Amino acid sequence: MDVADGSAMDLGAWTLTEEAVREYLDAVGDDLDLYLARGMAPPLALCAYALGAMLEKLSLPAGTIHSIQEMEALAGVAIGEEIRGEAMPERPRTRGGLRFMSVGYRLSRMSGEVVQTGKTTVLTPESGASADNG
Repeated sequence: MDVADGSAMDLGAWTLTEEAVREYLDAVGDDLDLYLARGMAPPLALCAYALGAMLEKLSLPAGTIHSIQEMEALAGVAIGEEIRGEAMPERPRTRGGLRFMSVGYRLSRMSGEVVQTGKTTVLTPESGASADNG
């Protein structure tokens, strides 16, 4: 998908299981048992799932660099709770031979309550992209 078209992307739904939370905590080197003891999914784990889902939907060329990540946790998410994601691409900009692409996202409970919002920005080589200096 080309983010220039401005259409929303359905990121699907997923559930962070206790095993997935343990794997995430191991991967980031967090040895505190805080999240598991409270039965809560780490907000950054949800952010990582959203980013992974976005990357699967976008057609990004080799040499793409993940530049900036923003995230705001609005509510806690229990381990085992199903979450749905949606991404909203912004118009890309080109500067100095790089194309800056930002995509906002929103994660919601199945009831529709938004639990997290954020934005990711990637830099890709311009290669064939039309120069947009606006």
